[in-house]
Amino acid sequence: MATIIATIFFEKRFWVGSFERTDKEGYAVARHIFGGEPSDHEIHEFVLNHYHELKFGELKDVGIQIRRMNPKRVQREVRREVEKMKETAKPSTLAQDYMREEIEKKKKEKKSISSAEKLARQEKQFSLKQEKRKEKHRGH
Repeated sequence: MATIIATIFFEKRFWVGSFERTDKEGYAVARHIFGGEPSDHEIHEFVLNHYHELKFGELKDVGIQIRRMNPKRVQREVRREVEKMKETAKPSTLAQDYMREEIEKKKKEKKSISSAEKLARQEKQFSLKQEKRKEKHRGH
């Protein structure tokens, strides 16, 4: 059984949704930028229609312990958690750390790709320059 926690919060200029998924396979986080403040109806529509389009990062191993608890105790803990989330309205630190790691990985990948493209472009310019030099000296 998978557990999914959705947190909507305001970050800089946009409203952002953080979706944390925990299941047997591990823990993964996806992020979606809503732009303007989404209503409850819009969030519900997004989850129903576009949840499958979210790009979750790599799975992380998280030890999951399943314990049986009194249903009333669970209800109280859920209520406390919801109240706490209303006050803070930020994703969990685990989700923030995970998203930060994903961003760093993407940065490194992009940097290596762009540096390879830059080298290819420089080599191409150099070869064109050499050809032009040869053309100039051909007639003499």
